[in-house]
Amino acid sequence: MILGSNAPDTYSDSTTFSSTPVLVDNGAVQIWQTQTATAGGGEWDLFYMLITSGGPLANNIDADWNITIDYTLTQPADFDEGIFQWMVSGVPVSPINNFSGICCATTTPPILSGPAYYNSGFNVDLSAGLQSNWEEIYIDPYDYVSAGGIDPSTANEFVFGLHFDPVPSATPEPASMSLLGAGLIAMGFFWRNRGRGRRPE
Repeated sequence: MILGSNAPDTYSDSTTFSSTPVLVDNGAVQIWQTQTATAGGGEWDLFYMLITSGGPLANNIDADWNITIDYTLTQPADFDEGIFQWMVSGVPVSPINNFSGICCATTTPPILSGPAYYNSGFNVDLSAGLQSNWEEIYIDPYDYVSAGGIDPSTANEFVFGLHFDPVPSATPEPASMSLLGAGLIAMGFFWRNRGRGRRPE
């Protein structure tokens, strides 16, 4: 399930993420996913959002911007890293700065090229199966991004990534940790966990 608020519209669509882009929000948004295996049976899952009209990501830059994602894990996993990045026509916004409680701006992220916001050093245990409304990104209001050096009227592409490791009792199989079904949209600015464990600050 993909839920969007002011991203650039408010909508709810059912879809399945894959490396092949699909359209949601009546064609206003293109979304897709990539997966990259990491050492020890882990995996980065990256989710991309592109405004087909060329931008901006938020219809009203003075209002809240929110994206929510549901997905299914095929085995128990630990969520231990998160990353997100704004782009203008495929080019990462640069430079960026920490702002409004959002930390960890870096020019050398582990999985993306160019400046991104990256956070690690936390651990959230997830069981196999549907993770409903588990991950939410929220910005209140969207124009807060300007404090980070991002022009909210020009950024038209967004990517955020989740890194998972297998829990010790599970058999490490990178491919089996794929997010089989995924819905997206309700990006904001805090990693939200709906009460399950900690969130990176």
